[in-house]
Amino acid sequence: MSSELDLLKQLREITGAGMMDCKKYLQKSNNNLDEAIKLMRSEEGIKADKKSARVAAEGVVFFHTVENKSILIEINSETDFVARSDDFIVYVKECCEMILGIDCDDYDSLMKSEDKKAVDSLEEHRKSAIAKLGENIVIRRFRKFYSNDGSVTGYTHNNKIGSVAVLEKEDNSLGKDICMQIVASNPLALDETSIDQATLVSEKEIYKSELDKLDKKEDIKRNILEGKMKKFIVENTLLDQPFIKDSALSLRKILKNNAIKSFLRFQLGEGLEKKSDDFAKEVYSQIK
Repeated sequence: MSSELDLLKQLREITGAGMMDCKKYLQKSNNNLDEAIKLMRSEEGIKADKKSARVAAEGVVFFHTVENKSILIEINSETDFVARSDDFIVYVKECCEMILGIDCDDYDSLMKSEDKKAVDSLEEHRKSAIAKLGENIVIRRFRKFYSNDGSVTGYTHNNKIGSVAVLEKEDNSLGKDICMQIVASNPLALDETSIDQATLVSEKEIYKSELDKLDKKEDIKRNILEGKMKKFIVENTLLDQPFIKDSALSLRKILKNNAIKSFLRFQLGEGLEKKSDDFAKEVYSQIK
């Protein structure tokens, strides 16, 4: 049985409606997803907001800091034309500042927030932007960071892909290099111990299936498999990846007496149906 939060996410993805509208109609339908969709289509308040039913798969990934709080956010629009407009960027900045003032850490906790007044204000702000810009706008996801967590550095490339690195000790130059590494190399985890075990099992099965087709001795196949898995781990863990400014070194060696406490990477439209642009390749070419 789907949780209330799962239903909220599903209804929001299906209809493009705001969070508060989705909550309201799920309550009206006793958490029946199909009934909630019917109610949203039939009642005047949602019918009038037709733009909210259109797919928003463009937009921006944006990093913003106010005093001791920072946010990495993805906000979607329907077209890149609107996403590049000054009015949209102003809306995104205002949205960041509103969210930074709400007691929540990410979109899921925002959806559970008891601060109805602040959440309603954020939703009205979104609807005003829709009316002004003429396109559907969706706050898709965000994560907040705090200075007492460590030294927070953020980086975005053309507002299409962004990252945040939280270091143990302040080093803005190193922080930016690490953020660019995250953008360009898209690590799955910080180190081998933090890679999802299901991912490792899946990769191992894929490699093993390929090797089973080869006419080689079992001990040779085992050695090849071990080598492939080691390579996969090195390429997909931030601390062990070759440093993009000097491939002879890993970030583990670059850090010296510092440490990465956490990191995050957003790429515009991940999981949405849209044209895929290789922004990571762009960043990598600029660094080289």
